[in-house]
Amino acid sequence: MFTNLWQRGSRHVRRGILLLASLVGAFCIMSTVGSSPALACACGCSVFDVGGGLLPQEDDHGGRIFTEWWHSNQNANWIGSSKGPASANSDKQVVTNWYTVGLQYMFNRDWGVMMRVPYVTRAFSTDTNFPNDPPMVQTFNSRSFGDVEVMGMYTGFAADMSTGIIFGLKLPTGTFTATGLDRDTQIGSGSTDLILGAFHRGMITGDNAWQYFSQIRWQQPFLYQAAFDADSGMMQMYKPGFQVDAAAGIIYNNFYNVLGFDKIAPLVQIIASHRQHDSGPASDPLNTGFDRLMFSPGVEFTKVLDEVNKRVFKFYVDVEVPIYYRTNAAINDSGSQGQLIAPYMVKTVASYNF
Repeated sequence: MFTNLWQRGSRHVRRGILLLASLVGAFCIMSTVGSSPALACACGCSVFDVGGGLLPQEDDHGGRIFTEWWHSNQNANWIGSSKGPASANSDKQVVTNWYTVGLQYMFNRDWGVMMRVPYVTRAFSTDTNFPNDPPMVQTFNSRSFGDVEVMGMYTGFAADMSTGIIFGLKLPTGTFTATGLDRDTQIGSGSTDLILGAFHRGMITGDNAWQYFSQIRWQQPFLYQAAFDADSGMMQMYKPGFQVDAAAGIIYNNFYNVLGFDKIAPLVQIIASHRQHDSGPASDPLNTGFDRLMFSPGVEFTKVLDEVNKRVFKFYVDVEVPIYYRTNAAINDSGSQGQLIAPYMVKTVASYNF
């Protein structure tokens, strides 16, 4: 009976989710004209969690194991909505690679769970003599398991699993006490975060050759941890700001039996993000928080290994290029101003359904 009620109301639920995604997506973009304080290193890596690559598909069943590689090289200082002088920011470069192993399991066409375990390498270069001369740029390296995500999903609003919601937690499993890294450049945030999201897919043409998709994800920290600060000699609290990411895109779904793959599906998508500024004594509220809009082309390759048992291998890759950025930026107590951004970011996902 419960399932029938969901199916009966699925049209209204889909409309509600689409409306919510549109409103929050609009908020992400419109908030660029508002004022909220900025981040010394504007990563906002939860942007990788939206868009192509991991949305549930109609033929998903049972288990799915996947690996992800994300790459970001933040080397340009950004002040407001334009590039700023590198000399204004004590931080010079942040190079990060995320290597993630994940498992998704659909108990049925309605309910599923997903877990992601990342391992992260980060090289952080900063001027330890800033703002004095001569500059003394040092690079600090950190390698650690990152913050684990555990999520549930409901995909029972439509028979083809085209509409769903996700909900879960990001756990504070990543290190946030590495030597030489500020709290906003640590691999782990030290916080427990609530994750809420929704997605929807649909057909543009009746032959299913052209499809569209939309997705939104909100990550809200709510439990925080203090860490020892060497400069003050005290334990200090750091509270990362919330982040909202939204994506919308178009997929061409009609390249079959090409280059040895059963299907190749190129796509283009727009990704919008809003990150609130950090707070707490260990934060830099003047230089944390941002709004951005990114253009991202991508492609997914599908190879059916066992059609009877639906054993399928997929490989997805995209490049995410900022087309608009506004960072909160102001001169802080140390005289530093601006945030480091990446001129592009890369995302890959390899998955196997079993």
